[in-house]
Amino acid sequence: MATIARSNGSLRTLYQVPGLCLVLLMALTFATVACELKRYSEEVVEFSLDGRKIVGTLTMPAGAARSPAVLMLHGASRVRDGPPIRGDTRGLFRRAAQIFAESGIASLRISTGGRGGTEGDFRDMTFGRRIDEALAAIDWLSQRADIDPIRISVLGHSQGTIIAAAVAGRLENAKPLAAAVMWAPNTDPLRSYQNSMGIAVFEKGVNAKPGEIVRWRGAGNKMRAFRSGFFRGLLSISTMDEIRAYVGPLLVVTGMRDRISPPTDARRFRKHHPGDHSFADFDVGHRMGASVGLAEVDNLTAHTANWLSANSRH
Repeated sequence: MATIARSNGSLRTLYQVPGLCLVLLMALTFATVACELKRYSEEVVEFSLDGRKIVGTLTMPAGAARSPAVLMLHGASRVRDGPPIRGDTRGLFRRAAQIFAESGIASLRISTGGRGGTEGDFRDMTFGRRIDEALAAIDWLSQRADIDPIRISVLGHSQGTIIAAAVAGRLENAKPLAAAVMWAPNTDPLRSYQNSMGIAVFEKGVNAKPGEIVRWRGAGNKMRAFRSGFFRGLLSISTMDEIRAYVGPLLVVTGMRDRISPPTDARRFRKHHPGDHSFADFDVGHRMGASVGLAEVDNLTAHTANWLSANSRH
């Protein structure tokens, strides 16, 4: 936690003070840490989807009888804690979950199949499978006695925004979400992935034989490897089509230095989202400040938490 890091920093610079002062300082430090720890709890949880185990991390604010909650959907990083924060041991989503909890908002971040303990083969990932995982997570949250089922929101980052838009739109008439948040949204999945992999790789993936793995190097020169379901899914999924069905409050957060999902692309939500929407631009890149440091992540996440508290429709 940030408090622990600051406390440890203070101890490193004060080791040469007299012994009694050091003991008192350490006692105060650990008392502060204990208070910080009681502000929220964090546990690994699991639930099932068609007999397949889904694993996630639930972060709960301390002392709340029935909390609002947000489901957090990771991007192509494949890690539910999110991309690592520069100079810190936590990932983007783990730190965000802590800030949400300190604002009275619970959160659940889940791993998709084949990652983080969730059963399945990651190479079989499709947008449909991720949407089903997210819908199951919403159901699981809504059944908990410590979560207010009418105050559940969804937040996606990068690829996760495609899933978040679909979840928000598909639940609108049955179990409407309190709010939706898009961090570094992918507004046109087919175009963005074709640009990333090239038309030749895309066509190879669409026409791949059963079981065949198609590979390419994506953002950050990282190897991607999927079976044909992923590529074929790009022909039918549309972030803008999905968000049209959602009329609740929407927050779109972009990085002014984001070359993958620039703010100009995000403004497409104005045309396609029929409800109230807000836009926030920060001086960060695609990883929402994680590539810069903790202060940038905290600033962006605090803005999101404040928006959720003020704009959720239930």
